[in-house]
Amino acid sequence: MRSSIRALICCLAAAIASTATTAAHTQYSTLIRLQPPATADDQRDDYVMQVLELALEQTRHDFGPASLQRIGLRMTQDRAMREMRNGRYIDVLWMMTTTAREQQLTPVRIPLAAGMLGIRVPVLPKAGGHAFEEITDLAELRQYVAGQGHDWPDTRILRHNGIRVTTSTGYENLFRMLERGRFDFFPRAIKELAAEADLYQHYGLEPYPDLLLAYRAPNYFFVAPDNDALALRLETGLERALADGSLEALMRNNPTTRRALAHLESGEARVIPLENPDLPEFTPVHREELWLDTVFDANQNGGRSNP
Repeated sequence: MRSSIRALICCLAAAIASTATTAAHTQYSTLIRLQPPATADDQRDDYVMQVLELALEQTRHDFGPASLQRIGLRMTQDRAMREMRNGRYIDVLWMMTTTAREQQLTPVRIPLAAGMLGIRVPVLPKAGGHAFEEITDLAELRQYVAGQGHDWPDTRILRHNGIRVTTSTGYENLFRMLERGRFDFFPRAIKELAAEADLYQHYGLEPYPDLLLAYRAPNYFFVAPDNDALALRLETGLERALADGSLEALMRNNPTTRRALAHLESGEARVIPLENPDLPEFTPVHREELWLDTVFDANQNGGRSNP
């Protein structure tokens, strides 16, 4: 008899706890903290913010409402990772993946823009495009110096492929350095071109979209290693958005990604493939639905260095 009563009490406690959890999801909104843009006019995150909102809405019924809050401090990628790993300031980051980053944080392994972060367009001083008109392969590209952020994974990728790189700690400072001739070109993700148009105009620069550098380097959402609930929510939301077509629809309708897709699907640009020496082992290179088939071949090694 006592064991039956004890079992009944346990069942009731579980039911109450489940009801309380459901009520909490209904009544309270999960606060998710994010970094602010690099500058007041920085629009590079607009598309990813829409993807984040889509993933949260796709899981609203399961996890309850969520609200997004920009913190007051923009940090370098290295510091932002460190703070989030320690449970401070930030709950979600989006950035290019590397083996080290996946060891420190939890990645949600669904590329946020079908791999477009790794498709790079050289940005040059105006009227400088003639220098790139004759480039057809990597050997010819190696004659020129690229500019990159000092802690960006692209810096290592470019150097691994024999391209000389000049670095800076400041995002907008790189445009200023290119204007002043400190390096020859600034490879920018094809989906970033529209968002950076005002910066190009301000510093007398222009993209050269007839030449593309392509390496598999997915942009993921990352969360702290102990934040399993948020990782699950984001992965579930993105998988649902992928399955029902809403993620692709967003990518085709957002102004920045729409123009990039149109250019890539035209097939008019010359493409120089680069190896990514730091592409993590668990990158889902064989899930064809995650990548732009106009650029990436799922049957290749995914951009990793050959052993």
